[in-house]
Amino acid sequence: MKIVYIASAFIPSRSAYSIHVMKMCQAFALSGHEVTLLIPHNRNREPGVDDVYAYYGVQSVFKIRRLLWLDMKGGGYLYGLQAGGAARLYKPDLVYGRFLSGCFFSALLGLPVVFEVHAPMRDSGRFSDWLLKRLVALPRLRRIISISEALRKDYLHHYSLPLEKIDVAADAADRMNGPRKPLSLGEKGERLQVGYVGHLYPGKGMELISRLVELCPWADFHVVGGMSEDIEYWQNRLSLIPNITFHGYVPNSETVRYLLAFDVVLAPYLKNVSVHGGKGDVGRWMSPLKIFEYMAAGRPIVCSDLPVLHEVLSHNRTALFCAEENEQEWANALETLSVDTVLRRHLGDSARELFETKFSWEVRVEKVLSGLPS
Repeated sequence: MKIVYIASAFIPSRSAYSIHVMKMCQAFALSGHEVTLLIPHNRNREPGVDDVYAYYGVQSVFKIRRLLWLDMKGGGYLYGLQAGGAARLYKPDLVYGRFLSGCFFSALLGLPVVFEVHAPMRDSGRFSDWLLKRLVALPRLRRIISISEALRKDYLHHYSLPLEKIDVAADAADRMNGPRKPLSLGEKGERLQVGYVGHLYPGKGMELISRLVELCPWADFHVVGGMSEDIEYWQNRLSLIPNITFHGYVPNSETVRYLLAFDVVLAPYLKNVSVHGGKGDVGRWMSPLKIFEYMAAGRPIVCSDLPVLHEVLSHNRTALFCAEENEQEWANALETLSVDTVLRRHLGDSARELFETKFSWEVRVEKVLSGLPS
């Protein structure tokens, strides 16, 4: 099948959106499809990246075409129109994407479309909400893919979609095939190595980690990722705390070495969670990439007890859930895991087994394409 993926992601960049797009395109291609990715040209790209495929740790098995994005009011909609027209030139069997206007104009031009959603469209403004209602009414919209059941229910309620028109496919991660060498964290002795990988936006969890480091002086905390200004803020705030290390931003292709070096990993989300750029709130709907990367690495996870995360993880089987506002409960969980190596192994092995059967990119692609009407 010939697939055109339309995205508005900045590529290369540090955003989870860009990682998701590149991984999905690779998975489509490795599943035997011919894939072309359409993205904006020169829009806030990460400097110093010579090989965009290597930066994301993906194979160059799909094509990338950059289109003009005008930095003006309405520029995104003009880009969407241009992307729809460009997609039609490829005569694809399917247009796939998370970018609303690109998917709308593709469907309007008669192309079959699958649109993926990661948050309620009304959060993007009234016009986006109106545009989605127009997309839903177009006969060439084949399906909407939601990243969580909570979000699917929201779309069913607000857009009067038939049940068969929207499906759920949680996010995913790469399988860790072959031996991987963990990063050396130095001579740490018997101290518990606790890791966090991801951004440091409000609600992602640094607020909680900053309190845990003092409650758990017997553990070493490692923070991998973040934008420069966020890292500097937290380094300054915790400059007198000896048991936390900020490793800085690490490309997604290299984070596995850190994950394998940690004894325990944290997913300390608050109820309100910001996304790239520190905007929005996806706490009720999210399907975080880091959860699946943790699972793929077979690391025991301590996770915020948010309803949407129970769609993937189970308490005492694949993670330990803790109330996000109760740092003492988190400290107790870490103390338990510091001495109970059997529980650590059970949680990590169970999480990896579940990941292998349900949450790899290959499994996700099979799910989103299965049963599509012709």
